[in-house]
Parts: sequence; structure tokens; C-alpha cells
Amino acid sequence: MAARCHRACGARKWFSALLLCAIGAGCAAESELHRLDPSITAADLRQGKVAVLGVVKFQEPDQVRPPLIAMLERTFQDERRDVPLIPSDRVRQMLGAERDRRILLSYEYQGALDPAALAEISDSLRGAARYLLLARVEKDRTRNSTRGITSADTGTVRPDYAMGITGRDAQVAVHLYDLVSRDLVVSARYEGSSENAHPMLSPLRPGGRSGVNVEVGPAVSPEDQGYPGPPELALALEEPFRTFARSLPGGSPPTGKR
Repeated sequence: MAARCHRACGARKWFSALLLCAIGAGCAAESELHRLDPSITAADLRQGKVAVLGVVKFQEPDQVRPPLIAMLERTFQDERRDVPLIPSDRVRQMLGAERDRRILLSYEYQGALDPAALAEISDSLRGAARYLLLARVEKDRTRNSTRGITSADTGTVRPDYAMGITGRDAQVAVHLYDLVSRDLVVSARYEGSSENAHPMLSPLRPGGRSGVNVEVGPAVSPEDQGYPGPPELALALEEPFRTFARSLPGGSPPTGKR
């Protein structure tokens, strides 16, 4: 009984530290840790193993998933080398392609796994892993901006050029289920971003007036204006996935950087 109490108290202290990080100085990614079951421990994760079901993007085809899944698996393995991870390809083989597709499609639209799906997964894995990890991209947008070019960019200051910035911002929900209790034990939501930069002709040439915009002819795409292409979505999810792996019991403490 005393050991169980000690485990629960330790988990509550870890949960409190994460909340202070998100509310105060901020973590590496904007985060909301909605649920952390106080009974889960680092030893449970190591002994039980974690299986990756997948990463989905709301109302997007299955083809967008592979690089997102690869990012989730790579960052988890980087941050939690102590926890055995069963990759999604292996999980798909155990589930069967049709069942895997059906369960992920339901998760894509509902944002959660129902008890029937958890029972199917548990029966198919046959004890290969106790925990199930999956994520859902809820928002994905790109943006464009400019800044002046400095000597650090090109070695010389060029007033007739600007640095074109194309950013990608994403919001992702990450869930960890216990296949023994058939319950959600960790739930979090993160915001991440990534940027590409490239020199482009300055919107305001030397001698131009600030705040004056002149449009001639039809609108053109950001790429035609000289902006770089947007970063891959997986790059915007890297830091959120790392933050989630660190947030689990036994992970490295938050760095305090936003």
C-alpha cells in the first residue's frame, strides 16, 4: 500500500511540474497536458512496452501519414531509449490492413478510441505491448512574412532584398491508452511550428514609402513572389512529439525554453 501511494505521489509531482512549465516559463512547445494517470510509472512503460498505432490528419488522405508516423517514432526513440517501442508497421501486421485502416479512420473523425476498438487492438496484439500511442493533427496552416537581410544571412547588407519567411503552424493531440485497463492514461495537445527562409526582392525598394501597397494585375502565389515553399508538416510536429515523450514518467525534465 505504501509503495502504491509513493508511486501516485511521484506521478502527481511530475504532473504539477509540467503544468508549471506550461503556465510559467513555457515548454519547448505550447502545451496542454489534459490527463496523466497518477498510477502510471516509468517502470510500467519499460516493462509494458509502447505500440504505435499511427498519426492521422483530420480530413486528409492516408498518404500524408507515413512521414508523420516516422517523426513520432523517431522522436520517441530519441527521447525514451529506455522504453521498448513497437513500430506502426508491425502493429499493422498484427491488426491486419483492413482493421488498421478502419480503426484509424474512426480515430481521425472522433479524436478518440472507443472501448470496442481498444478490445480489438488488445486481442490482436496478444500482450505484445501494454500501451498504445497515437496522434491526431487538428490544425495545419502556413504563413508568409519578411524581414530585412543582415550580414549574418549573406555576408553583406542588401536593402533591395528581404528575407522571405514561410512558416507552418500545427496543432496536434497525442494519446496514450492502457490496453489492459482499456483506458486513456495520457492525453495532451501541443502547438508546433517550423520555418523556411530565402532571400527575395524587397516589397519596398530603396526610396519607397513604408505602408504603401500597390497591386497590378492578377494575384500571384507566395512562391511566385519569391517566398520559399512551406516546411514539411512533420517538421512542425517534431518538438511537440519530443515534448510528449519527455512528459511521460521517467522522461527528462522540461528545459524551460518556449
